[in-house]
Amino acid sequence: MSSQMSEVDSLTGGVADTLAVEIRGVHKWFGRSHILRGMDLAIPEGSLAVVLGPSGTGKSVLIQHITGIVRPDQGEVLVRGRALSRMSRSEVLKLRTDIGVMFQDGALFSSMDVFENVAFPLRQHTDLNDSEVHDVVSEHLAAVGLSDAGRRFPSQLSGGMKKRAGLARALVLDPGIVICDEPDSGLDPVRTALLADLLRERHAELGGTMIVVTHNMPLARRVADYAAVLWQGGVVESGPAEVIFNSSNEFVAQFVSSSKVGPLGMD
Repeated sequence: MSSQMSEVDSLTGGVADTLAVEIRGVHKWFGRSHILRGMDLAIPEGSLAVVLGPSGTGKSVLIQHITGIVRPDQGEVLVRGRALSRMSRSEVLKLRTDIGVMFQDGALFSSMDVFENVAFPLRQHTDLNDSEVHDVVSEHLAAVGLSDAGRRFPSQLSGGMKKRAGLARALVLDPGIVICDEPDSGLDPVRTALLADLLRERHAELGGTMIVVTHNMPLARRVADYAAVLWQGGVVESGPAEVIFNSSNEFVAQFVSSSKVGPLGMD
């Protein structure tokens, strides 16, 4: 086995031979704030991965690196084996059409109804005619239980409906990678559980790689087949979910069990 494969196996826990996302020794500063501190992370292709960690540990900045919104000060970000640092701006923009993002607040356009919100990426990035757009959007709205809500505006939706509309929009271009940023934010436990089941269903049906970024352990346990735990700008541990959720690492064990005892405090 080559040294390169050994390094990949050590990062992924031997889950997969190919990687959807690879973060190699990434550092990022914003002024004096050192947010990412030599982060190494490998997310297997085809997985439903959960990125866990307390607030302020670099999860949002990680998303910005994967989507190419920001570039690392040191290190490398690879998406499906391609280094973003070697891409032109047009190539990065094209890459983003293969990365769907479900934003934590839905990020729906208030002036558009649900149908047009979901249709927006299709109208921007494809040559589909109106009939074809209608068929694709209708299919995705039906899949998230919003067939009857297409002509409602965001202000007329419940929190859970906004989440589902955001998920439909993230999936409408059939991206290879979908990032769900704190998808359960603002939801009660029952609706969080229902959303978790929906994420699993859509991933199973559509394939690709889904990355759920959260600090909610019930959600993580319900969806993950792969998990990574972040703290202080780095990855403490990553691998198959059942291994991480039963970790002997002091920080990981504290975080996944919600224990008061351990290195994570109120600071």
